[in-house]
Amino acid sequence: MAKKGTHVAVGKRTLELTNLEKVLYPNDDITKAEIIQYYLGIAPTMLSHIARCPLSLIRFPHGIDGEQFFQKNRPDWAPDWVEYAVLGSNNKEYVLATEDASLIWLSNLACLELHQMQVKSPKLDKAYYMVFDLDPPEGFNFRQLIEIAVDLRDHISSYGYHVFVKTTGGKGLHLTIPVNAKYSVDDIFEAASIIAKPFVQKNSLTTLNIKKDARKGRVLIDIYRNRNSQTVICPYSLRGRDGAPVATPLEWTDLEALNDPLELNLRNVVGKVNEEGDPWEGIWSFSTDLHTKSDIKAEVKKLPVNPKRKTPAQLDEYSKKRDFDKTPEPKGLFEGGDGTGFVIHRHSASHLHYDLRLEQDGVLKSWAVPKGMPSKPGIKRLAVATEDHPMKYITFEGEIPKGQYGGGMMWIYANGKYEITKEKKDGFYFKLNSKGFIGEFRMHLMKEKEWLLERVDHLQQDLLDQIPSPMLAKSSSKVPIGDYLYEMKWDGIRAVFVVNEGHVSIWTRNLNDITDKFPELSDPKLFRSISGVFDGEIVCLGAQGKPSFKKVIHRMHRKGEKEIERAMKKDAAYAYLFDCLYLDGKLTIHEPLIRRKAWLQDSIKKGTNYRISETLSDGKELLAATKKLGLEGIMAKEINGLYTIGKRTEAWIKIKNKVTDRFRIIGYVKGKGDRSNGFGALHLADRTDSTQYRGKVGTGYSTKKMLELYEMLQTLGVGEKKIEAKLVDDKESVWLDGGPLCQIKFTELTENQTLRDPVFVKLLL
Repeated sequence: MAKKGTHVAVGKRTLELTNLEKVLYPNDDITKAEIIQYYLGIAPTMLSHIARCPLSLIRFPHGIDGEQFFQKNRPDWAPDWVEYAVLGSNNKEYVLATEDASLIWLSNLACLELHQMQVKSPKLDKAYYMVFDLDPPEGFNFRQLIEIAVDLRDHISSYGYHVFVKTTGGKGLHLTIPVNAKYSVDDIFEAASIIAKPFVQKNSLTTLNIKKDARKGRVLIDIYRNRNSQTVICPYSLRGRDGAPVATPLEWTDLEALNDPLELNLRNVVGKVNEEGDPWEGIWSFSTDLHTKSDIKAEVKKLPVNPKRKTPAQLDEYSKKRDFDKTPEPKGLFEGGDGTGFVIHRHSASHLHYDLRLEQDGVLKSWAVPKGMPSKPGIKRLAVATEDHPMKYITFEGEIPKGQYGGGMMWIYANGKYEITKEKKDGFYFKLNSKGFIGEFRMHLMKEKEWLLERVDHLQQDLLDQIPSPMLAKSSSKVPIGDYLYEMKWDGIRAVFVVNEGHVSIWTRNLNDITDKFPELSDPKLFRSISGVFDGEIVCLGAQGKPSFKKVIHRMHRKGEKEIERAMKKDAAYAYLFDCLYLDGKLTIHEPLIRRKAWLQDSIKKGTNYRISETLSDGKELLAATKKLGLEGIMAKEINGLYTIGKRTEAWIKIKNKVTDRFRIIGYVKGKGDRSNGFGALHLADRTDSTQYRGKVGTGYSTKKMLELYEMLQTLGVGEKKIEAKLVDDKESVWLDGGPLCQIKFTELTENQTLRDPVFVKLLL
C-alpha cells in the first residue's frame, strides 16, 4: 500500500510527512503525528542543547513493540540540507540537528530516541560536558536514587563544577557538568574517574563496576559514557517505552519532589517548559576548566584612554553610586578572561540602544544595535561597530553621569558565554549562552563599520505571537510585611499590551483583542522599545481623578470608528502599566520584579496616556490612603518575585478596602447545580428603602449556613417585586413580602449604586 504523504513547511524547508495516523505507542494510543507535534513543540529548547552534536538514532518504524533500528550513519536518501559530521575510522556520517526541520525529518522516520556525543561541530575533537550516569538495579527505590544523586552533586561541586540533572526517561538519572570546550574526551574521562573513585569508596550503595553480575544490587556510577564514540540520551528526547517518557532536565528542587520519572512524558513536558522555562537554560555559560588541568586565563589588554568609553577606574566609580535597593545587581555574572565572554547592555542614553560586546584577544569587540537584538529569524538589525572596550565592561552596570559621553543608565541585559559556530568570508555565526538569554545569531558585514545582525534560531516562548494570560494574585485581609512593593489596585480593565516591530495590540485577560477600542493607546511611538509585552490596567478617570469602572466599561462596548472617537474625546483612557514580560528580544518573566519594574519605566515615554503604576514601601500607609479616598485597595508584590504566566500565586497579594453595612434581603435567585436545594444569591436593598436596589450577594456563606438561611426565608411570605430595575435573572427570582436585615462587607458603591464585591457576613435578627 502506498504511503499517505502530507507536505508541510517547517521554517525554510518543505517536508513530506507520511503515515501520520500510525500508532507508535500502542498501549498509550500515541500516533506518529503526536510524536512530530511533540518534537516541533520542544524544538527551540532541545536544539539549544544538542544543535551540531553528532547523533545516534533509534528508530521504531513499527512502533515500540516492533523491531528497533540503531542507526549511526546518515541515510543515503537524506535531503541535502540535513547536515552531518564525519567521524571515526570508518568515516561514519553522523546526523547533526541544526534546525527545527532536522528534528521533524527524524521524527518522520519514527526516530523516537536521539542520543548525542560529547562533541559538537566545528570542534569535533573537544568535549563540552562531563556526565555521570546513575544506573540503578531493577527494583531500586527512586527516592533513594535521588538521595545518591544529591550527595554526588555536592561531591562534584566541591571540585568547582556546576552540576545539572535530568531524568533519563527510564529508571536512572544523568548528572551533567558543562566544561570549556578545549579538552579531549580522554581528558574528561580522567577527570570523571578522579571525582568518582572517592565518592564510591564512601558510598556503599554505589559501584564503578560495569559488569552487572558484579554490582550486587548497587547503583552503577557510569563514568564510561565519557569515552570516544559513546553517547547519552539527549535532553528532551522521547524514549521508546510505554507511557512515552521524556529524558527531562530538572531543577534540583523539582527532582527532590519527583516520585516517578514516568510522570514526565510526551503529554506534559512541552507545557511544563512553556510555563516554567527550561531548567538548563544557559547551561553552557556555567562551563569551567577541568580541575585536573592548570589553565592560564587570557591576558586582559589595557586600552589607551578614549573619550568614547570609560576607563576601568571610572566604571568602578560609577558602580559605587548605584542604588541597589532600586536596581538589584544581576547574579552570577561571568567576568570573562577565557575568550568566551559576552555582555549585552541596554543603554538608556540620549537615544535608547543596545551594545553587543564579544570577548576577543583580551578586549570586548563592540557593536551598537539601535533597535535591540532581533527576536526571530527574518528580522534584521543594523549593528554599528564601535571602539574596543575594556574587559571591565563585561560586568559593569550603573549610571553614567549626564553631560558625559554615553550619559544615562547602562543595564546588563544579558551576560554569559558565547561561541563562534561558523566562520564566513563576510562575517560569522555565533551563539549566546546565559541564564535568561540564549540564541544563535549571524553577523554579516555590509560596509566599513556597518553590520547586519540576524537571529537564526527560534524562541521556545515567543510572547509577541503567543499572547500570555496575565499573572493573578491571591487575596488577603491584611497587608503582608517584608520584601514587598506596594501599589494601588486599579479599578479598570486588566490588559496585556504587545509592542511588535511598529505595531501595538491590546488584549484582555481572556485574550480578546480590544486594540480598536482604545486608539489613544495603540500608537507605537508612545514607547521607547521596539518590542515588548507589558501588563497593566486600562482606566478612565472620573470625579477627583478617581478611576471610574463605569466609564471604562462604556468605552469597551463602543462600536464603529465614529462612536469610538466620540467616546475617546469624552472619556480618555489611560494605561497604568505595572509589569514587563518581554523586552526587545528577551523573555523577562524570570527576572526579579524590581528589575522588570525598572525596565518597564525605561520603556515608555513620559507625558503620554501610558503611565507607570507607582510603588511605595509602606503598604499600610498606602491602604489607609486608598480607603480615605474611596479607592478599591492595594497590591503587594514580592520585590524579587518572578512573573508566572496565567497562574495565581502568593508573589502577588491583593488587599481590598472593605466597608461593612446593613442591607435588607428582598428576595433571592433560585439555586442551580450544587445549590439546587437552596438559593444562588440574595437580592439586597437599602435597609430604609426597599425600592432602592443594591445588587446581589452570592458569597460568604458555607453550604450549611446557606441551607439554614434558605429554610428561614421559606417561612416568609412571597411578595411582589418592588424595585424598578430590570434584571437578567428576573424569571429565576423569588421576591419576599418582607425580608430581614443582614450585614454585608463590600468595597464601594458603583455609579449604579449597587455593591462592588459584596460578601455576606451574618443575618441580623
